[in-house]
Amino acid sequence: MWGELIRDSFLRPRVAARRVLALDLSMSFLLQAAVLVTIIGMVLGFAAFRVAPEAIDQVSATVLSSPLAGALMQLAAMVVVVILAARVGRLFGGTGRLQGALALVVWLNAMMVLLQAVQLVALMVLPAMAAAVAIMSIVWVLYAFACFVAELHGFRNAAVVLAGVLATSVVLMLGAAMLAAILGFAPQEIS
Repeated sequence: MWGELIRDSFLRPRVAARRVLALDLSMSFLLQAAVLVTIIGMVLGFAAFRVAPEAIDQVSATVLSSPLAGALMQLAAMVVVVILAARVGRLFGGTGRLQGALALVVWLNAMMVLLQAVQLVALMVLPAMAAAVAIMSIVWVLYAFACFVAELHGFRNAAVVLAGVLATSVVLMLGAAMLAAILGFAPQEIS
Protein backbone atom coordinates (compact mmCIF):
# COMPACT_ATOMS: atom_id res chain seq x y z
CA MET A 1 0.00 0.00 0.00
CA TRP A 2 2.67 2.54 1.00
CA GLY A 3 4.81 1.92 -2.08
CA GLU A 4 1.82 2.45 -4.34
CA LEU A 5 0.86 5.62 -2.43
CA ILE A 6 4.39 6.98 -2.79
CA ARG A 7 4.39 6.21 -6.53
CA ASP A 8 1.00 7.85 -6.94
CA SER A 9 2.22 10.89 -5.02
CA PHE A 10 4.93 11.51 -7.59
CA LEU A 11 3.02 10.44 -10.72
CA ARG A 12 -0.66 11.06 -9.91
CA PRO A 13 -0.83 13.48 -6.96
CA ARG A 14 -4.62 13.89 -7.06
CA VAL A 15 -5.09 10.12 -6.75
CA ALA A 16 -2.61 10.07 -3.86
CA ALA A 17 -4.41 12.97 -2.17
CA ARG A 18 -7.73 11.10 -2.39
CA ARG A 19 -6.12 8.05 -0.81
CA VAL A 20 -4.49 10.05 2.00
CA LEU A 21 -7.79 11.81 2.76
CA ALA A 22 -9.64 8.46 2.73
CA LEU A 23 -7.35 7.22 5.54
CA ASP A 24 -9.12 9.72 7.86
CA LEU A 25 -6.16 9.85 10.24
CA SER A 26 -6.64 11.28 13.74
CA MET A 27 -5.30 14.71 14.66
CA SER A 28 -2.97 13.23 17.29
CA PHE A 29 -1.48 10.81 14.74
CA LEU A 30 -1.06 13.65 12.21
CA LEU A 31 0.64 15.90 14.75
CA GLN A 32 3.05 13.11 15.71
CA ALA A 33 3.74 12.46 12.01
CA ALA A 34 4.41 16.19 11.49
CA VAL A 35 6.99 16.16 14.29
CA LEU A 36 8.60 12.97 12.96
CA VAL A 37 8.82 14.28 9.38
CA THR A 38 10.33 17.53 10.68
CA ILE A 39 12.96 15.69 12.71
CA ILE A 40 13.93 13.42 9.81
CA GLY A 41 14.12 16.45 7.51
CA MET A 42 16.43 18.24 9.96
CA VAL A 43 18.67 15.17 10.27
CA LEU A 44 18.92 14.84 6.48
CA GLY A 45 19.60 18.58 6.17
CA PHE A 46 22.40 18.32 8.73
CA ALA A 47 23.83 15.31 6.88
CA ALA A 48 23.79 17.27 3.61
CA PHE A 49 25.54 20.15 5.38
CA ARG A 50 28.25 17.77 6.59
CA VAL A 51 28.68 16.18 3.14
CA ALA A 52 28.78 19.41 1.14
CA PRO A 53 28.72 22.59 3.26
CA GLU A 54 29.33 24.72 0.18
CA ALA A 55 26.10 23.43 -1.42
CA ILE A 56 23.90 24.67 1.45
CA ASP A 57 22.40 28.15 1.20
CA GLN A 58 22.92 30.68 4.02
CA VAL A 59 19.36 30.42 5.36
CA SER A 60 19.53 26.62 5.59
CA ALA A 61 22.96 26.80 7.23
CA THR A 62 21.59 29.20 9.85
CA VAL A 63 18.61 26.93 10.53
CA LEU A 64 20.87 23.89 10.81
CA SER A 65 23.17 25.66 13.26
CA SER A 66 20.33 25.52 15.80
CA PRO A 67 18.41 22.28 15.19
CA LEU A 68 15.72 22.86 17.83
CA ALA A 69 14.96 26.38 16.60
CA GLY A 70 15.08 25.11 13.01
CA ALA A 71 12.64 22.29 13.77
CA LEU A 72 10.28 24.71 15.54
CA MET A 73 10.43 27.10 12.57
CA GLN A 74 9.72 24.24 10.19
CA LEU A 75 6.75 23.09 12.28
CA ALA A 76 5.45 26.66 12.46
CA ALA A 77 5.74 26.97 8.68
CA MET A 78 3.84 23.69 8.31
CA VAL A 79 1.05 25.01 10.55
CA VAL A 80 0.81 28.20 8.47
CA VAL A 81 0.62 26.19 5.23
CA VAL A 82 -2.08 23.93 6.70
CA ILE A 83 -4.20 26.86 7.86
CA LEU A 84 -3.80 28.70 4.56
CA ALA A 85 -4.55 25.57 2.51
CA ALA A 86 -7.78 25.02 4.45
CA ARG A 87 -8.96 28.62 4.85
CA VAL A 88 -8.03 30.16 1.49
CA GLY A 89 -9.59 27.23 -0.35
CA ARG A 90 -12.80 27.70 1.62
CA LEU A 91 -12.84 31.39 0.67
CA PHE A 92 -13.16 30.28 -2.93
CA GLY A 93 -15.95 27.76 -2.33
CA GLY A 94 -13.85 24.76 -1.33
CA THR A 95 -15.09 22.08 1.01
CA GLY A 96 -11.83 20.95 2.65
CA ARG A 97 -11.35 20.60 6.40
CA LEU A 98 -8.37 21.55 8.53
CA GLN A 99 -7.71 17.89 9.40
CA GLY A 100 -7.59 16.98 5.70
CA ALA A 101 -5.22 19.88 5.00
CA LEU A 102 -2.96 18.68 7.82
CA ALA A 103 -2.95 15.12 6.46
CA LEU A 104 -2.02 16.30 2.98
CA VAL A 105 0.66 18.76 4.13
CA VAL A 106 2.25 16.13 6.38
CA TRP A 107 2.20 13.61 3.52
CA LEU A 108 3.69 16.19 1.14
CA ASN A 109 6.44 16.86 3.67
CA ALA A 110 7.10 13.11 3.95
CA MET A 111 7.53 12.97 0.17
CA MET A 112 9.84 15.99 0.39
CA VAL A 113 11.94 14.06 2.93
CA LEU A 114 12.25 11.24 0.36
CA LEU A 115 13.38 13.79 -2.23
CA GLN A 116 15.81 15.21 0.32
CA ALA A 117 17.28 11.73 0.80
CA VAL A 118 17.68 11.34 -2.98
CA GLN A 119 19.39 14.72 -3.10
CA LEU A 120 21.73 13.69 -0.28
CA VAL A 121 22.73 10.54 -2.17
CA ALA A 122 23.26 12.66 -5.28
CA LEU A 123 25.49 15.02 -3.28
CA MET A 124 27.64 12.08 -2.23
CA VAL A 125 27.74 10.28 -5.60
CA LEU A 126 27.38 12.95 -8.27
CA PRO A 127 27.27 16.47 -6.80
CA ALA A 128 26.31 18.12 -10.11
CA MET A 129 23.14 16.01 -10.18
CA ALA A 130 22.05 17.29 -6.75
CA ALA A 131 21.19 20.70 -8.22
CA ALA A 132 19.00 19.09 -10.88
CA VAL A 133 17.25 17.01 -8.21
CA ALA A 134 16.64 20.20 -6.20
CA ILE A 135 15.10 22.02 -9.16
CA MET A 136 12.92 19.05 -10.12
CA SER A 137 11.86 18.76 -6.47
CA ILE A 138 10.72 22.38 -6.35
CA VAL A 139 8.69 21.98 -9.54
CA TRP A 140 7.13 18.74 -8.29
CA VAL A 141 6.30 20.22 -4.86
CA LEU A 142 4.45 23.15 -6.43
CA TYR A 143 2.54 20.86 -8.78
CA ALA A 144 1.74 18.27 -6.10
CA PHE A 145 0.66 20.89 -3.58
CA ALA A 146 -1.71 22.44 -6.12
CA CYS A 147 -3.14 18.98 -6.88
CA PHE A 148 -3.47 18.18 -3.17
CA VAL A 149 -5.30 21.45 -2.44
CA ALA A 150 -7.54 20.97 -5.50
CA GLU A 151 -8.47 17.50 -4.26
CA LEU A 152 -8.93 18.70 -0.68
CA HIS A 153 -11.46 21.32 -1.72
CA GLY A 154 -13.08 19.57 -4.66
CA PHE A 155 -11.71 21.98 -7.27
CA ARG A 156 -11.44 20.65 -10.81
CA ASN A 157 -8.56 22.73 -12.19
CA ALA A 158 -5.21 22.33 -10.42
CA ALA A 159 -3.66 25.05 -12.63
CA VAL A 160 -6.07 27.63 -11.20
CA VAL A 161 -5.25 26.37 -7.71
CA LEU A 162 -1.53 26.73 -8.48
CA ALA A 163 -2.14 30.35 -9.50
CA GLY A 164 -3.98 30.85 -6.21
CA VAL A 165 -1.13 29.23 -4.26
CA LEU A 166 1.42 31.50 -5.94
CA ALA A 167 -0.74 34.61 -5.39
CA THR A 168 -1.25 33.69 -1.73
CA SER A 169 2.52 33.19 -1.36
CA VAL A 170 3.23 36.63 -2.81
CA VAL A 171 0.68 38.29 -0.52
CA LEU A 172 2.10 36.40 2.47
CA MET A 173 5.68 37.45 1.64
CA LEU A 174 4.67 41.08 1.13
CA GLY A 175 2.78 41.02 4.43
CA ALA A 176 5.78 39.51 6.22
CA ALA A 177 8.09 42.13 4.68
CA MET A 178 5.76 44.95 5.74
CA LEU A 179 5.52 43.54 9.27
CA ALA A 180 9.31 43.25 9.45
CA ALA A 181 9.65 46.87 8.30
CA ILE A 182 7.09 48.06 10.85
CA LEU A 183 8.92 46.19 13.61
CA GLY A 184 12.22 47.74 12.52
CA PHE A 185 13.91 44.71 11.01
CA ALA A 186 15.99 45.77 8.03
CA PRO A 187 17.67 43.54 5.48
CA GLN A 188 21.36 43.00 6.14
CA GLU A 189 23.76 44.57 3.69
CA ILE A 190 26.34 42.26 2.21
CA SER A 191 29.79 43.80 2.25
